[in-house]
Amino acid sequence: MKATILLDIPEETASRCSEIAGIPVTVNRPDDADIQIGMRGFVPTTRLKAVQTISAGVDHIDFAKFPPGVEFFSNAGAFSDSVAQHAFALILEHSNRICHFNSMIRNGTYRKEPVYSLFGRTLGVLGYGGIGRSCGRIAKGLGMKVLAYTRSPKEDGIADSFESSPEILMEKSDVIIIGLPLTASTRNMVGRELLSRFHGTMIVNVARADIVHEQSMRDYLSSHREVAYLTDVWWNEPEVKLPLPENAVLTPHVAGISQDSMESALMRACANVKLYLQGKAEHRVDVSEYTK
Repeated sequence: MKATILLDIPEETASRCSEIAGIPVTVNRPDDADIQIGMRGFVPTTRLKAVQTISAGVDHIDFAKFPPGVEFFSNAGAFSDSVAQHAFALILEHSNRICHFNSMIRNGTYRKEPVYSLFGRTLGVLGYGGIGRSCGRIAKGLGMKVLAYTRSPKEDGIADSFESSPEILMEKSDVIIIGLPLTASTRNMVGRELLSRFHGTMIVNVARADIVHEQSMRDYLSSHREVAYLTDVWWNEPEVKLPLPENAVLTPHVAGISQDSMESALMRACANVKLYLQGKAEHRVDVSEYTK
């Protein structure tokens, strides 16, 4: 068995991946590999047996191009901590009005105004995978109550309770973090009906833009000026349609990018290739969830 990494990386990095995976690993040679590792650009070759993504999400893959029998594995959890940190950077900046105060002072106005305390508030996590759990850990450190919605609840000592539906989660939460994968069933999940159940102050999206129905969110923000939509993802990015709602704060899909996150994610992906060869691979993708 051979693997190839579909990224422009040094041969030294490929050699490290080879040591971890336990098989020869080349760079950008899909025709000569049984396993392809990368972010995108996977090639349906005749000898391909498995695709291992470096990314946690797999919604960008055109599964229809690949013949039956090719297995896909995500890198779920690889970027959880950095994405959770970004989610709370958005929350804390908004809560403590950092940019607002900085702008005021730079414009010659030194005035104290109230800020929003997170202590004692309720965080609702919509999609309680690696990102959701990492967000929960940070929230608990800030004195927040943590509620979660997931298809497979499992007590972990972090979430205070698991809610039976997204609607109940929205109703009970002061702050919502969206951490769902984008699948056929979650596309446009956060729409007019779900938003009508929310009476908190912040909705944070560090997952995928299309989990949220665009026009529903724009209408909701227009009629609920007191609510902030803090998001690292936007529809049709990078072609962001202007103007943006005044109560939306947007960053350019950078939550998973840190100094060492990409290399560590690659090594984690290669470790899962070794598990695949042993018949114990994790994070197998159910392709049917993306092709309905």
